[in-house]
Amino acid sequence: MQRNPDILNPYIFSQEHSLSKNFPFQKKIWDIHAFPGNLMFPHWQEDFELIYILSGKLEFHINHKTYAVSSGEGFFLNTRQIHYAHSYQEYDCMFLSFRIGMEMLCQNEKDPVFQKYILPAVSNSSFCYIALTPKVPWQKYILEILKKMLEVCDTQHFGYELKIQHFTTEIFYYIFQNTASLPLLSKKEQKDIIRIRNAMSYLNETYPQKHTLSDISASCQLSSSECCRLFQRILNCSPVDYLIRLRIWKSLPLILEHQKSMTLIAKETGFSGSSYFSETFKKVLNCTPRDFYKKYTK
Repeated sequence: MQRNPDILNPYIFSQEHSLSKNFPFQKKIWDIHAFPGNLMFPHWQEDFELIYILSGKLEFHINHKTYAVSSGEGFFLNTRQIHYAHSYQEYDCMFLSFRIGMEMLCQNEKDPVFQKYILPAVSNSSFCYIALTPKVPWQKYILEILKKMLEVCDTQHFGYELKIQHFTTEIFYYIFQNTASLPLLSKKEQKDIIRIRNAMSYLNETYPQKHTLSDISASCQLSSSECCRLFQRILNCSPVDYLIRLRIWKSLPLILEHQKSMTLIAKETGFSGSSYFSETFKKVLNCTPRDFYKKYTK
């Protein structure tokens, strides 16, 4: 199977992967078993995202919620929503991701469409996502449009960008028509999302440094015990475990570049030595750094 070259850094943070302003739209097809450890790492984007399960079954996490989704189901994600995915039991899963920049819907922030529809949506901290299911008629219609968009992207006949823009506008029409019926987040849940983003950003910028639970807690303005509960609620791990996994993910491109020793890679990603790095790597990804290099450079 051909590996997707972006698989090692799938939008870990939005700042690392922005869309083109000329055509702010991107299609990706992912195989969950092609990700290291069968895990799409926790991340968020500044763009909207539409997910469609092409085949198999997937465990998908968005903020406080966990979903087991099957072929034909999907999600609409508002901007800046924490999400990640991993394999569900032993199931295979192929899933489609469309990232859509706001420029697909309006020219600029002074545009009446932005002021009337988009700004209220992205400013609404209670409107995070919609789980799309064929059982709901308007959601089924959106899922059918996603399949049509995939076909248009694959053929890329003359004018396909106009077709994509048409489909995008149609999808957002139905989303904005139905946001009022969605359940509201509590104020605590809204604060959770802001705080976990702050902590993740802090660790992403400082992961090679030594950290304690106290300084991680300070980054999200919580006590140590509350910070641990926050990470468990949204990322299903402790702050320290998240930091270790982040360091491992940051080491993957360095391993594939094959230009530095394991000792140097360990040091640059915050590990005390190559032995501890290799031991931790195997615990997290169920393979050694050497085995990982062989697998992803075939």
